[in-house]
Amino acid sequence: MVNIEVIKQRLNQLSTSLNKIERFKNFTLEEFIKDDIIQDVVEYNLFISINMMVDIATHIVVDNNLGNPKTLGEAFDILNNEKYLSDEDTNVYKNMVGLRNILSHEYLEIDKKIIYDILKNNLIDIKRFIVFINDNFI
Repeated sequence: MVNIEVIKQRLNQLSTSLNKIERFKNFTLEEFIKDDIIQDVVEYNLFISINMMVDIATHIVVDNNLGNPKTLGEAFDILNNEKYLSDEDTNVYKNMVGLRNILSHEYLEIDKKIIYDILKNNLIDIKRFIVFINDNFI
């Protein structure tokens, strides 16, 4: 059985990080590229957001005895196999894990234009995950 309090705490952190990212959504690419503090805030909070998503998915899988994920993305595969997540959402969330790994390990080579594109166009994926968790597990 899923520990609702654990999930709520992580959802709260996820929402907090998402709100911090969204503060910069209306900046232009030029403003974003010029301001390394904005870049840092967005990148760090994307990293935290994705970590919270992975942690939530892993808790759901483990607490429901659905499996024991061996990688950061495997919990999404298990939720997909159990028909909780669509193939499309699973691929999106696993790609986000790839971004998390880049943010974590390759910070010197991060393409700021890609981060800006995510800021402008892909935060809906995080919001969709929040709705999914609230609708299915809270």
